[in-house]
Amino acid sequence: MYLVIVDAAQIQPYIFGSNRLRENVGASHLVAQATTVWAQEAVRQVAARHNIQLKGTLDDTKGIENPSDPLDAEVLYAGGGNFIALFRDERLAKAFTRVLSRKVLTDAPNLQLVIVRNPFDWSESLVQKIKATFKKLTEEKRARTLSAPLLGLGVTVMCRSTGLPAVAVAPAIGDDPARPASAEILAKLRAVERKDGSPSEADQRLREPFPPPDGYDYPSQLDHLGGTRGEHNFIAVVHADGNGLGQRIMAIGEKYPDPSQNRDYIKALRAFSEEVDKAAQQALRDVLNKLVMRIQNDGGGRIVYRNALGKIIAEVQLRREDGKCLLPFRPIVFGGDDVTFVCDGRLGLSLAIEYMRQLEEHTKNLPDGKGCLTACAGVAIVKAHYPFARAYTLADELCRKAKNYRRTIRDSHGEWDGSCLDWHFALSGSSGGMEEIRNREYRVQAGSLTVRPVTLGANPRDSGRTWTVIEKGITEFQGENWAGRRNKVKALRDALREGPDAVRHFLTKFNENKPLPEVEPSLPDWKTTGWQGGSCGYFDALELADWFIPL
Repeated sequence: MYLVIVDAAQIQPYIFGSNRLRENVGASHLVAQATTVWAQEAVRQVAARHNIQLKGTLDDTKGIENPSDPLDAEVLYAGGGNFIALFRDERLAKAFTRVLSRKVLTDAPNLQLVIVRNPFDWSESLVQKIKATFKKLTEEKRARTLSAPLLGLGVTVMCRSTGLPAVAVAPAIGDDPARPASAEILAKLRAVERKDGSPSEADQRLREPFPPPDGYDYPSQLDHLGGTRGEHNFIAVVHADGNGLGQRIMAIGEKYPDPSQNRDYIKALRAFSEEVDKAAQQALRDVLNKLVMRIQNDGGGRIVYRNALGKIIAEVQLRREDGKCLLPFRPIVFGGDDVTFVCDGRLGLSLAIEYMRQLEEHTKNLPDGKGCLTACAGVAIVKAHYPFARAYTLADELCRKAKNYRRTIRDSHGEWDGSCLDWHFALSGSSGGMEEIRNREYRVQAGSLTVRPVTLGANPRDSGRTWTVIEKGITEFQGENWAGRRNKVKALRDALREGPDAVRHFLTKFNENKPLPEVEPSLPDWKTTGWQGGSCGYFDALELADWFIPL
Protein backbone atom coordinates (compact mmCIF):
# COMPACT_ATOMS: atom_id res chain seq x y z
CA MET A 1 0.00 0.00 0.00
CA TYR A 2 0.94 3.66 -0.36
CA LEU A 3 0.03 6.53 1.92
CA VAL A 4 -0.60 9.81 0.06
CA ILE A 5 -0.94 13.27 1.65
CA VAL A 6 -2.06 16.36 -0.28
CA ASP A 7 -1.47 19.86 1.05
CA ALA A 8 -2.17 23.28 -0.45
CA ALA A 9 0.87 25.58 -0.18
CA GLN A 10 0.97 29.38 -0.15
CA ILE A 11 -2.78 29.52 0.53
CA GLN A 12 -2.87 32.99 2.05
CA PRO A 13 -1.35 34.92 -0.87
CA TYR A 14 -3.48 32.89 -3.28
CA ILE A 15 -6.74 33.76 -1.50
CA PHE A 16 -6.00 37.27 -0.24
CA GLY A 17 -3.67 38.61 -2.92
CA SER A 18 -6.48 40.63 -4.55
CA ASN A 19 -8.38 43.72 -3.41
CA ARG A 20 -11.65 42.42 -4.91
CA LEU A 21 -13.96 40.43 -2.66
CA ARG A 22 -15.25 38.31 -5.54
CA GLU A 23 -11.75 37.12 -6.32
CA ASN A 24 -11.01 36.35 -2.66
CA VAL A 25 -14.22 34.33 -2.36
CA GLY A 26 -13.53 32.49 -5.62
CA ALA A 27 -9.98 31.66 -4.53
CA SER A 28 -11.17 30.31 -1.18
CA HIS A 29 -13.66 28.09 -3.01
CA LEU A 30 -10.98 26.72 -5.35
CA VAL A 31 -8.66 25.87 -2.44
CA ALA A 32 -11.48 24.02 -0.66
CA GLN A 33 -12.39 22.16 -3.86
CA ALA A 34 -8.80 21.07 -4.52
CA THR A 35 -8.38 19.37 -1.13
CA THR A 36 -11.87 17.88 -0.86
CA VAL A 37 -14.16 17.48 -3.88
CA TRP A 38 -11.50 17.37 -6.61
CA ALA A 39 -9.30 15.03 -4.58
CA GLN A 40 -12.25 12.70 -4.04
CA GLU A 41 -13.09 12.86 -7.76
CA ALA A 42 -9.51 11.89 -8.55
CA VAL A 43 -9.81 8.88 -6.22
CA ARG A 44 -13.03 7.84 -7.96
CA GLN A 45 -11.35 8.09 -11.37
CA VAL A 46 -8.34 5.92 -10.56
CA ALA A 47 -9.82 3.47 -8.02
CA ALA A 48 -12.84 1.35 -8.96
CA ARG A 49 -13.43 0.40 -5.32
CA HIS A 50 -13.24 3.05 -2.61
CA ASN A 51 -15.00 4.29 0.55
CA ILE A 52 -16.41 7.58 -0.80
CA GLN A 53 -20.20 7.73 -0.69
CA LEU A 54 -22.44 9.64 -3.11
CA LYS A 55 -22.51 12.89 -1.11
CA GLY A 56 -18.78 12.83 -0.41
CA THR A 57 -19.04 11.36 3.09
CA LEU A 58 -16.77 8.45 4.04
CA ASP A 59 -18.07 4.93 4.64
CA ASP A 60 -16.73 3.91 8.06
CA THR A 61 -17.80 0.30 7.55
CA LYS A 62 -15.16 -0.30 4.86
CA GLY A 63 -11.42 -0.72 5.44
CA ILE A 64 -8.65 -1.25 2.91
CA GLU A 65 -7.00 -3.84 5.18
CA ASN A 66 -10.17 -5.97 5.32
CA PRO A 67 -10.16 -8.92 2.85
CA SER A 68 -13.94 -8.75 2.68
CA ASP A 69 -13.67 -5.12 1.48
CA PRO A 70 -11.19 -5.33 -1.40
CA LEU A 71 -10.77 -1.56 -1.71
CA ASP A 72 -8.36 -0.04 -4.20
CA ALA A 73 -8.24 3.21 -2.19
CA GLU A 74 -9.48 4.50 1.15
CA VAL A 75 -9.75 8.18 2.02
CA LEU A 76 -8.68 8.52 5.65
CA TYR A 77 -9.24 12.24 6.17
CA ALA A 78 -10.12 15.39 4.24
CA GLY A 79 -10.16 18.84 5.84
CA GLY A 80 -8.13 21.79 7.06
CA GLY A 81 -6.33 22.03 3.71
CA ASN A 82 -5.11 18.40 3.90
CA PHE A 83 -6.20 15.20 2.17
CA ILE A 84 -4.94 11.80 3.34
CA ALA A 85 -5.59 8.51 1.52
CA LEU A 86 -4.29 4.95 1.27
CA PHE A 87 -3.88 3.30 -2.14
CA ARG A 88 -3.53 -0.41 -2.85
CA ASP A 89 -0.31 0.05 -4.86
CA GLU A 90 2.08 2.68 -6.19
CA ARG A 91 0.48 2.67 -9.64
CA LEU A 92 -2.79 3.91 -8.23
CA ALA A 93 -1.03 6.48 -6.02
CA LYS A 94 0.83 7.88 -9.04
CA ALA A 95 -2.34 7.93 -11.14
CA PHE A 96 -4.14 9.87 -8.38
CA THR A 97 -1.33 12.42 -8.25
CA ARG A 98 -1.43 12.83 -12.02
CA VAL A 99 -5.22 13.28 -12.23
CA LEU A 100 -5.46 15.75 -9.33
CA SER A 101 -2.45 17.76 -10.54
CA ARG A 102 -3.95 18.12 -14.01
CA LYS A 103 -7.30 19.19 -12.56
CA VAL A 104 -5.69 21.91 -10.43
CA LEU A 105 -3.44 23.12 -13.25
CA THR A 106 -6.40 23.57 -15.59
CA ASP A 107 -9.16 24.70 -13.21
CA ALA A 108 -7.16 26.60 -10.56
CA PRO A 109 -4.07 28.08 -12.23
CA ASN A 110 -1.25 29.08 -9.84
CA LEU A 111 -2.74 27.18 -6.89
CA GLN A 112 0.21 25.23 -5.53
CA LEU A 113 -0.31 21.68 -4.29
CA VAL A 114 2.34 19.55 -2.62
CA ILE A 115 1.66 15.80 -2.87
CA VAL A 116 3.86 13.20 -1.17
CA ARG A 117 3.60 9.41 -0.90
CA ASN A 118 5.18 6.77 1.28
CA PRO A 119 5.04 2.96 1.08
CA PHE A 120 3.01 1.48 3.92
CA ASP A 121 2.22 -1.96 5.24
CA TRP A 122 -0.71 -2.58 7.58
CA SER A 123 1.67 -4.30 9.98
CA GLU A 124 3.28 -0.87 10.57
CA SER A 125 1.98 1.84 12.89
CA LEU A 126 -0.23 4.16 10.84
CA VAL A 127 0.33 6.94 13.39
CA GLN A 128 4.08 6.82 12.89
CA LYS A 129 3.75 6.54 9.11
CA ILE A 130 1.51 9.62 8.93
CA LYS A 131 4.02 11.54 11.10
CA ALA A 132 6.88 10.49 8.83
CA THR A 133 4.90 11.45 5.71
CA PHE A 134 4.02 14.88 7.10
CA LYS A 135 7.72 15.35 7.88
CA LYS A 136 8.48 14.45 4.26
CA LEU A 137 5.80 16.92 3.17
CA THR A 138 7.48 19.70 5.17
CA GLU A 139 10.85 18.83 3.60
CA GLU A 140 9.30 18.88 0.12
CA LYS A 141 7.85 22.33 0.78
CA ARG A 142 11.21 23.67 1.87
CA ALA A 143 13.14 22.06 -0.96
CA ARG A 144 10.83 22.84 -3.85
CA THR A 145 11.88 25.49 -6.32
CA LEU A 146 9.58 28.49 -6.13
CA SER A 147 8.08 29.35 -9.49
CA ALA A 148 9.11 32.63 -11.09
CA PRO A 149 6.47 33.21 -13.77
CA LEU A 150 7.26 35.39 -16.74
CA LEU A 151 5.57 38.68 -15.94
CA GLY A 152 5.03 39.58 -19.55
CA LEU A 153 6.61 40.78 -22.76
CA GLY A 154 6.32 43.98 -24.73
CA VAL A 155 3.23 42.63 -26.50
CA THR A 156 1.30 41.48 -23.40
CA VAL A 157 -1.16 43.28 -21.15
CA MET A 158 -0.81 43.03 -17.37
CA CYS A 159 -3.57 41.61 -15.18
CA ARG A 160 -4.78 44.30 -12.78
CA SER A 161 -4.97 41.88 -9.83
CA THR A 162 -1.93 39.58 -10.17
CA GLY A 163 0.50 41.44 -12.42
CA LEU A 164 0.69 38.33 -14.63
CA PRO A 165 0.02 38.44 -18.38
CA ALA A 166 -3.69 38.78 -19.11
CA VAL A 167 -5.31 36.08 -21.25
CA ALA A 168 -8.78 37.66 -21.56
CA VAL A 169 -10.90 40.58 -20.45
CA ALA A 170 -12.98 40.04 -17.30
CA PRO A 171 -16.49 41.44 -17.88
CA ALA A 172 -17.80 44.42 -15.92
CA ILE A 173 -19.75 43.42 -12.81
CA GLY A 174 -21.60 46.02 -10.75
CA ASP A 175 -19.23 48.89 -9.94
CA ASP A 176 -16.24 46.90 -11.20
CA PRO A 177 -15.35 47.83 -14.82
CA ALA A 178 -14.14 45.38 -17.44
CA ARG A 179 -10.40 44.75 -17.09
CA PRO A 180 -7.58 42.52 -18.38
CA ALA A 181 -7.31 39.34 -16.29
CA SER A 182 -4.86 36.47 -15.97
CA ALA A 183 -5.85 32.79 -16.11
CA GLU A 184 -5.71 32.67 -12.29
CA ILE A 185 -8.20 35.52 -11.90
CA LEU A 186 -10.53 34.16 -14.56
CA ALA A 187 -10.67 30.83 -12.69
CA LYS A 188 -11.53 32.63 -9.45
CA LEU A 189 -14.22 34.69 -11.18
CA ARG A 190 -15.75 31.57 -12.76
CA ALA A 191 -16.19 30.17 -9.24
CA VAL A 192 -18.35 33.19 -8.28
CA GLU A 193 -20.16 33.57 -11.61
CA ARG A 194 -23.93 33.27 -11.48
CA LYS A 195 -25.53 31.27 -14.27
CA ASP A 196 -29.16 31.80 -15.27
CA GLY A 197 -29.82 33.65 -12.03
CA SER A 198 -28.70 30.70 -9.90
CA PRO A 199 -26.14 31.12 -7.10
CA SER A 200 -22.52 30.61 -8.09
CA GLU A 201 -20.49 27.56 -7.02
CA ALA A 202 -18.85 29.57 -4.24
CA ASP A 203 -22.22 30.97 -3.12
CA GLN A 204 -23.71 27.47 -2.99
CA ARG A 205 -20.83 26.28 -0.84
CA LEU A 206 -21.45 29.21 1.56
CA ARG A 207 -25.25 28.93 1.58
CA GLU A 208 -25.39 25.21 2.37
CA PRO A 209 -23.99 25.55 5.92
CA PHE A 210 -24.92 29.24 6.40
CA PRO A 211 -28.18 30.01 4.57
CA PRO A 212 -29.13 33.71 4.74
CA PRO A 213 -32.64 34.36 6.10
CA ASP A 214 -35.49 35.33 3.78
CA GLY A 215 -35.06 38.87 2.53
CA TYR A 216 -31.29 38.91 3.07
CA ASP A 217 -28.24 38.01 1.02
CA TYR A 218 -24.45 38.09 1.24
CA PRO A 219 -22.58 41.01 -0.37
CA SER A 220 -20.17 40.44 -3.25
CA GLN A 221 -18.30 43.75 -2.88
CA LEU A 222 -16.43 45.24 0.07
CA ASP A 223 -18.27 48.55 -0.45
CA HIS A 224 -21.55 46.74 0.27
CA LEU A 225 -20.69 45.66 3.83
CA GLY A 226 -22.88 48.31 5.41
CA GLY A 227 -21.42 51.72 6.22
CA THR A 228 -23.11 55.05 6.99
CA ARG A 229 -24.26 57.51 4.36
CA GLY A 230 -22.01 60.57 4.12
CA GLU A 231 -19.18 58.98 6.07
CA HIS A 232 -16.10 56.95 5.18
CA ASN A 233 -16.85 53.24 5.01
CA PHE A 234 -14.69 51.00 7.18
CA ILE A 235 -14.53 47.23 7.07
CA ALA A 236 -13.13 44.71 9.52
CA VAL A 237 -11.12 41.70 8.41
CA VAL A 238 -11.35 39.04 11.10
CA HIS A 239 -9.07 36.00 11.24
CA ALA A 240 -9.66 33.42 13.99
CA ASP A 241 -7.73 30.22 14.60
CA GLY A 242 -8.27 27.43 17.13
CA ASN A 243 -5.73 26.92 19.91
CA GLY A 244 -3.71 23.72 20.15
CA LEU A 245 -5.73 21.71 17.64
CA GLY A 246 -2.61 20.15 16.12
CA GLN A 247 -1.41 19.01 19.54
CA ARG A 248 -4.81 17.48 20.29
CA ILE A 249 -4.73 15.54 17.02
CA MET A 250 -1.21 14.32 17.84
CA ALA A 251 -2.42 13.28 21.30
CA ILE A 252 -5.12 11.16 19.66
CA GLY A 253 -2.41 9.35 17.72
CA GLU A 254 -0.44 8.67 20.90
CA LYS A 255 -3.37 6.60 22.17
CA TYR A 256 -3.05 4.20 19.23
CA PRO A 257 0.69 3.48 18.78
CA ASP A 258 0.36 -0.24 18.00
CA PRO A 259 -0.28 -1.44 14.41
CA SER A 260 -3.20 -3.51 15.72
CA GLN A 261 -4.86 -0.18 16.60
CA ASN A 262 -4.60 1.36 13.12
CA ARG A 263 -8.32 1.08 12.42
CA ASP A 264 -9.22 2.49 15.84
CA TYR A 265 -6.92 5.44 15.13
CA ILE A 266 -8.63 6.15 11.79
CA LYS A 267 -12.06 6.12 13.44
CA ALA A 268 -10.93 8.36 16.31
CA LEU A 269 -9.28 10.85 13.93
CA ARG A 270 -12.36 11.04 11.73
CA ALA A 271 -14.73 11.40 14.66
CA PHE A 272 -12.70 14.22 16.22
CA SER A 273 -12.26 16.10 12.93
CA GLU A 274 -15.96 15.80 12.06
CA GLU A 275 -17.02 17.10 15.48
CA VAL A 276 -14.65 20.08 15.22
CA ASP A 277 -16.01 20.90 11.75
CA LYS A 278 -19.61 20.66 12.98
CA ALA A 279 -18.90 22.82 16.03
CA ALA A 280 -17.09 25.51 14.01
CA GLN A 281 -19.94 25.65 11.48
CA GLN A 282 -22.54 25.85 14.24
CA ALA A 283 -20.56 28.65 15.92
CA LEU A 284 -20.52 30.65 12.70
CA ARG A 285 -24.25 29.95 12.16
CA ASP A 286 -24.97 31.28 15.64
CA VAL A 287 -23.00 34.44 14.81
CA LEU A 288 -25.07 34.91 11.65
CA ASN A 289 -28.35 34.29 13.50
CA LYS A 290 -27.48 36.73 16.27
CA LEU A 291 -26.47 39.39 13.72
CA VAL A 292 -29.75 38.96 11.82
CA MET A 293 -31.72 39.16 15.08
CA ARG A 294 -29.93 42.43 15.88
CA ILE A 295 -30.82 43.80 12.43
CA GLN A 296 -34.46 42.75 12.72
CA ASN A 297 -34.76 44.30 16.18
CA ASP A 298 -33.70 47.63 14.63
CA GLY A 299 -36.31 47.50 11.87
CA GLY A 300 -34.74 45.11 9.37
CA GLY A 301 -32.65 47.49 7.26
CA ARG A 302 -30.07 48.86 9.66
CA ILE A 303 -28.27 48.45 12.97
CA VAL A 304 -28.49 51.40 15.35
CA TYR A 305 -26.54 51.92 18.56
CA ARG A 306 -27.39 54.71 20.97
CA ASN A 307 -25.57 56.15 23.98
CA ALA A 308 -27.07 56.68 27.44
CA LEU A 309 -28.68 59.95 26.27
CA GLY A 310 -30.49 58.20 23.42
CA LYS A 311 -28.33 59.76 20.74
CA ILE A 312 -27.31 57.56 17.81
CA ILE A 313 -23.55 57.11 17.99
CA ALA A 314 -23.25 54.41 15.34
CA GLU A 315 -25.51 53.28 12.52
CA VAL A 316 -24.92 50.54 9.97
CA GLN A 317 -27.15 51.03 6.93
CA LEU A 318 -27.74 47.88 4.91
CA ARG A 319 -27.64 48.16 1.13
CA ARG A 320 -30.36 46.65 -1.01
CA GLU A 321 -29.81 44.59 -4.15
CA ASP A 322 -32.42 42.66 -6.14
CA GLY A 323 -35.00 43.40 -3.47
CA LYS A 324 -32.89 41.98 -0.64
CA CYS A 325 -30.88 43.57 2.18
CA LEU A 326 -27.19 42.78 1.96
CA LEU A 327 -25.79 41.50 5.25
CA PRO A 328 -22.83 43.50 6.65
CA PHE A 329 -20.96 40.19 6.97
CA ARG A 330 -19.43 37.58 4.66
CA PRO A 331 -17.35 34.48 5.54
CA ILE A 332 -14.42 33.92 3.16
CA VAL A 333 -12.55 30.99 4.71
CA PHE A 334 -14.50 28.46 6.76
CA GLY A 335 -14.23 24.77 7.55
CA GLY A 336 -12.40 23.43 10.58
CA ASP A 337 -11.13 25.79 13.26
CA ASP A 338 -9.65 28.35 10.84
CA VAL A 339 -12.12 31.13 9.96
CA THR A 340 -11.76 34.42 8.09
CA PHE A 341 -14.65 36.81 7.46
CA VAL A 342 -15.22 40.45 6.55
CA CYS A 343 -17.87 42.75 7.99
CA ASP A 344 -18.69 46.38 8.70
CA GLY A 345 -15.79 47.85 10.69
CA ARG A 346 -17.93 48.63 13.76
CA LEU A 347 -19.09 45.00 14.02
CA GLY A 348 -15.69 43.34 13.74
CA LEU A 349 -14.95 42.97 17.44
CA SER A 350 -18.44 41.94 18.51
CA LEU A 351 -18.68 39.28 15.76
CA ALA A 352 -15.19 37.94 16.51
CA ILE A 353 -15.97 37.71 20.23
CA GLU A 354 -19.31 36.01 19.57
CA TYR A 355 -17.62 33.45 17.30
CA MET A 356 -14.99 32.55 19.91
CA ARG A 357 -17.61 32.23 22.64
CA GLN A 358 -19.84 30.04 20.50
CA LEU A 359 -16.87 27.87 19.46
CA GLU A 360 -16.07 27.26 23.12
CA GLU A 361 -19.71 26.45 23.82
CA HIS A 362 -20.09 23.95 20.96
CA THR A 363 -16.79 22.12 21.59
CA LYS A 364 -17.34 21.26 25.26
CA ASN A 365 -17.89 17.57 24.48
CA LEU A 366 -15.30 16.77 21.81
CA PRO A 367 -14.49 13.02 21.55
CA ASP A 368 -10.94 13.39 22.92
CA GLY A 369 -12.33 14.43 26.31
CA LYS A 370 -9.98 17.41 26.70
CA GLY A 371 -12.59 20.10 27.07
CA CYS A 372 -13.65 22.96 24.83
CA LEU A 373 -11.61 24.32 21.95
CA THR A 374 -10.55 27.92 22.51
CA ALA A 375 -9.37 30.31 19.80
CA CYS A 376 -7.42 33.48 19.14
CA ALA A 377 -8.56 36.21 16.78
CA GLY A 378 -7.10 39.25 15.06
CA VAL A 379 -9.33 42.10 13.87
CA ALA A 380 -8.00 44.65 11.38
CA ILE A 381 -10.30 47.67 10.95
CA VAL A 382 -9.49 49.51 7.71
CA LYS A 383 -11.07 51.76 5.09
CA ALA A 384 -13.10 49.87 2.49
CA HIS A 385 -10.55 50.69 -0.24
CA TYR A 386 -7.51 49.84 1.90
CA PRO A 387 -5.38 47.17 0.13
CA PHE A 388 -7.18 43.98 1.10
CA ALA A 389 -4.07 41.80 1.01
CA ARG A 390 -2.44 44.14 3.52
CA ALA A 391 -5.58 44.13 5.69
CA TYR A 392 -5.59 40.34 5.85
CA THR A 393 -1.87 40.26 6.62
CA LEU A 394 -2.55 42.67 9.47
CA ALA A 395 -5.40 40.50 10.83
CA ASP A 396 -3.20 37.41 10.61
CA GLU A 397 -0.36 39.18 12.43
CA LEU A 398 -2.78 40.33 15.15
CA CYS A 399 -4.01 36.75 15.55
CA ARG A 400 -0.40 35.57 15.96
CA LYS A 401 0.21 38.28 18.58
CA ALA A 402 -2.85 37.05 20.48
CA LYS A 403 -1.51 33.49 20.31
CA ASN A 404 1.92 34.61 21.52
CA TYR A 405 0.31 36.39 24.46
CA ARG A 406 -1.68 33.26 25.26
CA ARG A 407 1.58 31.25 25.33
CA THR A 408 3.08 33.83 27.71
CA ILE A 409 0.17 33.32 30.11
CA ARG A 410 0.43 29.54 29.87
CA ASP A 411 4.17 29.65 30.62
CA SER A 412 3.31 30.70 34.18
CA HIS A 413 -0.25 29.31 34.38
CA GLY A 414 -0.13 26.04 32.47
CA GLU A 415 -3.60 24.98 33.55
CA TRP A 416 -5.19 28.05 31.95
CA ASP A 417 -6.67 27.56 28.48
CA GLY A 418 -8.56 30.63 27.31
CA SER A 419 -9.20 32.64 24.17
CA CYS A 420 -7.32 35.85 23.30
CA LEU A 421 -8.06 38.80 21.04
CA ASP A 422 -6.11 41.62 19.40
CA TRP A 423 -7.21 44.43 17.10
CA HIS A 424 -5.92 47.51 15.30
CA PHE A 425 -7.34 50.57 13.57
CA ALA A 426 -5.46 51.15 10.31
CA LEU A 427 -7.01 54.56 9.70
CA SER A 428 -4.00 55.65 7.68
CA GLY A 429 -1.42 53.85 5.57
CA SER A 430 0.91 53.11 8.50
CA SER A 431 3.99 51.17 7.46
CA GLY A 432 5.87 48.48 9.35
CA GLY A 433 4.82 45.53 11.50
CA MET A 434 2.49 45.70 14.47
CA GLU A 435 5.33 45.94 17.00
CA GLU A 436 6.80 48.92 15.16
CA ILE A 437 3.39 50.59 14.74
CA ARG A 438 2.54 50.21 18.42
CA ASN A 439 5.90 51.48 19.57
CA ARG A 440 5.40 54.50 17.35
CA GLU A 441 1.72 55.24 18.04
CA TYR A 442 1.00 53.82 21.50
CA ARG A 443 4.27 53.99 23.42
CA VAL A 444 4.75 57.12 25.60
CA GLN A 445 7.02 58.01 28.49
CA ALA A 446 4.61 56.57 31.10
CA GLY A 447 4.40 53.22 29.30
CA SER A 448 1.98 51.58 26.87
CA LEU A 449 -1.32 53.29 26.08
CA THR A 450 -2.83 49.98 24.98
CA VAL A 451 -3.30 46.76 26.95
CA ARG A 452 -3.83 44.67 23.80
CA PRO A 453 -3.81 41.71 23.28
CA VAL A 454 -6.42 40.78 25.88
CA THR A 455 -8.03 37.58 27.13
CA LEU A 456 -11.68 36.95 26.41
CA GLY A 457 -12.33 35.74 29.95
CA ALA A 458 -10.41 36.06 33.23
CA ASN A 459 -6.66 36.67 32.96
CA PRO A 460 -4.65 34.85 35.66
CA ARG A 461 -1.46 36.77 34.83
CA ASP A 462 -2.69 40.37 34.45
CA SER A 463 -6.21 41.25 35.63
CA GLY A 464 -6.21 44.49 33.60
CA ARG A 465 -5.71 42.79 30.24
CA THR A 466 -9.16 41.33 29.64
CA TRP A 467 -11.99 42.13 27.26
CA THR A 468 -14.25 42.62 30.29
CA VAL A 469 -12.12 45.59 31.37
CA ILE A 470 -12.27 47.14 27.89
CA GLU A 471 -16.03 46.57 27.67
CA LYS A 472 -16.62 48.20 31.07
CA GLY A 473 -14.67 51.24 29.89
CA ILE A 474 -16.68 51.48 26.66
CA THR A 475 -19.94 51.30 28.63
CA GLU A 476 -18.77 54.05 31.02
CA PHE A 477 -17.63 56.39 28.24
CA GLN A 478 -20.96 55.92 26.47
CA GLY A 479 -22.79 56.61 29.77
CA GLU A 480 -24.45 59.78 31.05
CA ASN A 481 -21.30 61.36 32.51
CA TRP A 482 -19.38 61.20 29.25
CA ALA A 483 -21.86 60.82 26.37
CA GLY A 484 -21.81 63.78 24.00
CA ARG A 485 -18.94 65.52 25.80
CA ARG A 486 -16.38 65.28 23.01
CA ASN A 487 -14.13 68.02 24.38
CA LYS A 488 -13.90 66.22 27.70
CA VAL A 489 -13.15 62.89 26.02
CA LYS A 490 -10.48 64.48 23.81
CA ALA A 491 -8.91 66.17 26.84
CA LEU A 492 -8.71 62.81 28.65
CA ARG A 493 -7.06 61.16 25.67
CA ASP A 494 -4.47 63.94 25.51
CA ALA A 495 -3.90 63.72 29.28
CA LEU A 496 -3.38 59.94 29.12
CA ARG A 497 -0.70 60.47 26.49
CA GLU A 498 1.08 62.98 28.73
CA GLY A 499 1.08 60.73 31.80
CA PRO A 500 -0.27 60.44 35.40
CA ASP A 501 0.32 64.08 36.40
CA ALA A 502 -1.64 65.34 33.41
CA VAL A 503 -4.51 62.97 34.29
CA ARG A 504 -4.62 64.34 37.85
CA HIS A 505 -4.83 67.85 36.39
CA PHE A 506 -7.60 66.69 34.03
CA LEU A 507 -9.64 65.31 36.96
CA THR A 508 -9.40 68.65 38.73
CA LYS A 509 -10.24 70.79 35.70
CA PHE A 510 -12.80 68.66 33.86
CA ASN A 511 -14.15 66.07 36.30
CA GLU A 512 -14.80 67.99 39.55
CA ASN A 513 -11.99 66.02 41.26
CA LYS A 514 -13.99 62.83 40.77
CA PRO A 515 -12.03 59.69 39.85
CA LEU A 516 -12.20 58.00 36.49
CA PRO A 517 -14.64 55.07 36.14
CA GLU A 518 -13.63 51.90 37.96
CA VAL A 519 -13.00 49.18 35.39
CA GLU A 520 -10.74 46.88 37.43
CA PRO A 521 -10.79 46.96 41.28
CA SER A 522 -7.35 45.34 41.58
CA LEU A 523 -5.77 48.36 39.83
CA PRO A 524 -6.85 51.35 41.98
CA ASP A 525 -4.31 53.80 40.53
CA TRP A 526 -6.12 53.66 37.21
CA LYS A 527 -8.99 55.68 38.69
CA THR A 528 -6.77 58.50 39.94
CA THR A 529 -3.92 58.65 37.40
CA GLY A 530 -5.10 56.52 34.44
CA TRP A 531 -1.91 54.50 34.82
CA GLN A 532 -0.52 51.66 36.93
CA GLY A 533 2.51 49.48 36.39
CA GLY A 534 3.29 51.10 33.04
CA SER A 535 -0.11 50.30 31.53
CA CYS A 536 -2.98 52.66 30.73
CA GLY A 537 -6.46 51.46 31.64
CA TYR A 538 -8.66 53.65 29.45
CA PHE A 539 -7.11 54.44 26.09
CA ASP A 540 -8.41 51.30 24.33
CA ALA A 541 -11.95 51.94 25.57
CA LEU A 542 -11.81 55.59 24.48
CA GLU A 543 -10.73 54.50 20.99
CA LEU A 544 -13.65 52.10 20.76
CA ALA A 545 -16.33 54.30 22.33
CA ASP A 546 -17.62 55.47 18.92
CA TRP A 547 -16.68 52.30 17.07
CA PHE A 548 -17.91 49.27 18.96
CA ILE A 549 -21.46 48.04 18.30
CA PRO A 550 -22.45 45.12 20.56
CA LEU A 551 -24.74 42.39 19.26
